[in-house]
Amino acid sequence: MTTTAVVRRRRIAPALAGLFGVLFALLAASVLFAFPATAAAPPVPGSPLDAYGKNIPYDTGVHQIARLAAIIAYVLMVATVVLGVVLRLRFMQRTVNRATFYGTHMTLALSALIFGSVHGLTFLYQPIWQMGVHELTLPFVGGVQRIPVGFGILGTELAIAVACSVWLQRRLGYHRWLRFHQLAYVAFALIWLHIFLVHPEPRHENLVAIGIAVGAGTCLLTFLIRIFPSRSRLRQRAFPGESGASR
Repeated sequence: MTTTAVVRRRRIAPALAGLFGVLFALLAASVLFAFPATAAAPPVPGSPLDAYGKNIPYDTGVHQIARLAAIIAYVLMVATVVLGVVLRLRFMQRTVNRATFYGTHMTLALSALIFGSVHGLTFLYQPIWQMGVHELTLPFVGGVQRIPVGFGILGTELAIAVACSVWLQRRLGYHRWLRFHQLAYVAFALIWLHIFLVHPEPRHENLVAIGIAVGAGTCLLTFLIRIFPSRSRLRQRAFPGESGASR
């Protein structure tokens, strides 16, 4: 990598970090100013209490499947993001082969997409959500909680596009493909917005909220590690022959 490319990357990195910093700052502010649930508060749209008030059938078994699939998908998604950054850290590959990391990364990503899809499909069987195939595939087109649900659909579809781009890596070229692959961070942010906004549970003090916050913080930390390479790595990329000459 030339010195010009390194300087350009060092200019872009703070802008990307600032963008994600503002996003997570806004989300943190939403947590601080979220109003606690009270007895007089209206039921959460799409919840069993909402269905009961509207005399609409609600399947608690389907609800439990949706919740479990969402939790598993989120854990797998965080693991996928973290392992993707580990793939870029050369020192980690001294103990584990790169092919092993890559295979694990792909397996986790595919598993996260499967469980995320199962989570979405369960809402076809909950009449209170007013979800059909059209609402499930096109974001922000209708149904209950149109905006939060739209974030989840958009993030999932972007993640699927990023995963499918692996088959176009040779045709696109590695560096162009890598730039598109980094949209996985955007997909994670959209899905996190969906999780945070669609239900009050992540905005209150409980184990689920702590787990979601820890997962988001871990991904943010790995993202910052990814876009802010160490000075030694920057120097090695700018002057690739220097390390060899000094030995």
